[in-house]
Amino acid sequence: MKSFLSFIFIFILTIPSAFAELYQAGLKSRCWAMGGTCMSHVRGSDAVFFNPAALARMDGFALTLAQAQVGASKTVADVAKQFEGRSDFTASDLDKLYGKSFMADVTGRASFAMPYIGFGVFSNNYTHMKFSDPTFPTFNMDFVSDYGYVVAGALPLGKNVSLGLAAKHIKRWGGNEEINVSSLIGSNANSIADQNFKDRGVGHSLDLGFMATLEHPLKPTFSFTWQDLGVTTFSHASGNKAPPSQYDNLSFGVSLEHELMLVDFTHAFEYKFIRTDSGDDLSRKLHLGTEASFGLINLRAGLNQGYVTYGAGIDLWFLQVDAAAYANELGTYAGQARSDNYHVSVTLSLDFDQSFKLQDSAGKKRRLKQRR
Repeated sequence: MKSFLSFIFIFILTIPSAFAELYQAGLKSRCWAMGGTCMSHVRGSDAVFFNPAALARMDGFALTLAQAQVGASKTVADVAKQFEGRSDFTASDLDKLYGKSFMADVTGRASFAMPYIGFGVFSNNYTHMKFSDPTFPTFNMDFVSDYGYVVAGALPLGKNVSLGLAAKHIKRWGGNEEINVSSLIGSNANSIADQNFKDRGVGHSLDLGFMATLEHPLKPTFSFTWQDLGVTTFSHASGNKAPPSQYDNLSFGVSLEHELMLVDFTHAFEYKFIRTDSGDDLSRKLHLGTEASFGLINLRAGLNQGYVTYGAGIDLWFLQVDAAAYANELGTYAGQARSDNYHVSVTLSLDFDQSFKLQDSAGKKRRLKQRR
């Protein structure tokens, strides 16, 4: 067994994946506010999407009826003000776009989890646009829209140690295109996507998760996740070619928990995209965050790729609202090309104990921490 684990460890570290953008689309506002950390302190049915090994820590049943989240770069907010009351572009608008980049990240989910088993449905939509020099009147656009379902399970390996696996069925639409700027005139966001992105396909992927908690007052939890194990490729369903492949993301994380003056604290560190061979500075792969929970109110802060993040959340039993402000790096090292972003998540969820009794707010808070 030890020889097998050693082989796997060497394999995943010595075979780098191809270049991929170091941005993890679909993260929750709570995660972004905590510097982009997530997998070691994942809660409830979110384990299905972020670390299936956490399903072994469930004490009851968690049902996420709906989860909607929207993230966008500050430049998108600026343009939205510019286009307030309008739905399309005019020629005079284009000069204000050159030299800027725009990002939007929209996700919807629903999921159910119980001890050791969970499943969910999702729709992840991400786009990034960059307008180059006006001498070359084109802009580069990445557009990926995924929807599908995931089935996850966890296996206990010992006391407070677990291994998890999630299998995903994904229908993907999108790709990368160089688009003539003049095509924006008289267009809106929907028509741009429909006219320029025809490629659609279907793919299947696996996520692997590991979690171990030491018996210590600070409850140190160590996690590994390998999302999109290997490379996820897509069949060619329509358009000119198959949609772009999804490269893997191997990550390591650790979290600590403690209470101080009736406030619950969670601290987390993550090293993401370990295998990604992009020539980037190490600082682009490091994430650090903390959360102070006062019960109904949660305050968060952190560092994402060297940039300060912050946010807050309110938990009204079945309704949770979270917001975050963060920045990510568009260049090859921290401090080169900063993009400021905002993110908001709204979740409707219900939690039950093992006898299917609906938890009250205090019980929910205790159970969301899960068994350590």
